[in-house]
Amino acid sequence: MRHRFTKTKLKYFFVLLMISITPLNISYAQEEKFSIDYNLEYAVDEYGVTLITHEAIITNLQNDAIPTTYTFSAKNLKIFDVSAETNGREAKPKIDQKDDDTFISVVIENYAIGEGRQNKVSLSYKTRSIASKSGKIWNIYIPRIQIPDTTTLYNVKLIIPEAFGPKIYLSPTPVIEKKEEEHWAYYFTKETFKSTGIAAAFGEFQPVNYKLKYQLKNNSILPSIKEIALPPDIHEYQNVSYQSIEPKPNRTKIDGDGNVIASYILSPKKSIDIEVTGTARLYGKQINPDFGRDFSGIPQDLIKKYTASKKYWEVNSPYIEEISKEIKNENINVTRNAEKIYNFISNNLTYDFDAVENGLAQRMGAEIALSQEGSWTCMEFTDVFISIARAMGIPSREINGYAFTFDDNDKPISINLDSGDYLHSWAEFYDPFYGWVQVDPTWGTTSGIDYFSKLDTNHFAFVVKGLNSEYPYSAGTYRLSENEKLIEVALSQTSTEEDFIPDLEFKKTFNFNLIELIRGNIRVKVTNSGKVSAYIVDGKTIPVRGVTNIYVKKGTQEIFFKDLNGNKYSSSITE
Repeated sequence: MRHRFTKTKLKYFFVLLMISITPLNISYAQEEKFSIDYNLEYAVDEYGVTLITHEAIITNLQNDAIPTTYTFSAKNLKIFDVSAETNGREAKPKIDQKDDDTFISVVIENYAIGEGRQNKVSLSYKTRSIASKSGKIWNIYIPRIQIPDTTTLYNVKLIIPEAFGPKIYLSPTPVIEKKEEEHWAYYFTKETFKSTGIAAAFGEFQPVNYKLKYQLKNNSILPSIKEIALPPDIHEYQNVSYQSIEPKPNRTKIDGDGNVIASYILSPKKSIDIEVTGTARLYGKQINPDFGRDFSGIPQDLIKKYTASKKYWEVNSPYIEEISKEIKNENINVTRNAEKIYNFISNNLTYDFDAVENGLAQRMGAEIALSQEGSWTCMEFTDVFISIARAMGIPSREINGYAFTFDDNDKPISINLDSGDYLHSWAEFYDPFYGWVQVDPTWGTTSGIDYFSKLDTNHFAFVVKGLNSEYPYSAGTYRLSENEKLIEVALSQTSTEEDFIPDLEFKKTFNFNLIELIRGNIRVKVTNSGKVSAYIVDGKTIPVRGVTNIYVKKGTQEIFFKDLNGNKYSSSITE
């Protein structure tokens, strides 16, 4: 939002006061004649209409300057039902429309004269631009502002209906959060609101439907095994159900990064089209950076796997080493150090908004993005985050997937594939307290919204890459035809519980393992015939269409297993 003064002398002591509000920043005239304090309330009703009460308290800083007119402008904020008061008297607002700007002017009646005297302007208006519903999720966005030093009070109250569902995330953290009748009220002050806008989401999860096509070809004169990566389950972020995989894979497995890898045996010179359909539940996760843990708590196996130098993640580059040394602070926790990387990117990298129009963007990697002038895509933003994090000893990985965006300027998608398919790239790092935490430095930079301490429900991961910076490939990149669209993802209003209940079959088989026989164990073949991956209580993951063997004590009648969210199930062992 922007507040701007313009002043014109009237008979040597009258001053025309104008205040303009736009989404991004504030500028004041050099000579300050007033200070303004604000109280704003955003009351969202159950239909998504927001009633905004806007109170400005204008204090005269000089004896010969008084405000005579208060002008408010709203950019890209469609408002209606406007009313106004000045110094307790009803005022008639003048409304003008110019392009995307709505200007509201109010003549200040019964104005107070003299240094230290105050004039109060109250505006009330409604808008449908603050709250929006995507699928089953209500999203709230109040743009960031820059609050001038002369403003001592900038109080914001956000009221949300309880009917919107549980809070998924709310950023920044309010100073007060409390229940008021059938609403939740969140209070913010100048200190919590001055550097970022308010972004929030309410609801349990976002269901999405997807249809993905994979095109494979064996160019060899010999039979060959080809692999595809299916969208994976990611703890606290997404749960994936596969309605159908046609044709069925010869084998599925979970790779080292947690991806579901489906394998197909292709005859010489043969090609195959695979179609995967299903639904997913996307969850938001919010963290408090102060709760992160020390570097000493990071497991050594993760440091070995996820801090190594790879193509595009040039950990040993002099540029990256120098930056990591400047940024790293051993006296703060892992998450706070990762936040310093995120902020460094926001302050130093420029996004290339022409990337999509220019066709398929070439991935340049972290070193080039840091050592050369230019504008970059989400790939470089992600590569830079990963490279600096790894150089600092923070395990980090890349995520490629689909992101729902309704504003290409604030939240762009820049991996442009053929036939109108687009992908997005973001990152994740490991903290000993939180585990893997997903962040989006690209959208954080372009939108000004906090995409470090929380991730919204608009990010659907297709593949996680950490052991290798290039493989496995994401859905949408397994392509033989240049004209066929391979990715279809849509928000959904429904989500059937049955689609997410794991279904495992346990069948006793002959035990060839002498050691297990001595231990008194039997061998059980496990087949996942359901739509979701499942987790045996002892920690083994069985992917959809997966088959494996486990050993259990002789006499065991049933085996327990879990879904991604920890819900327990059991099934009997058959002969």
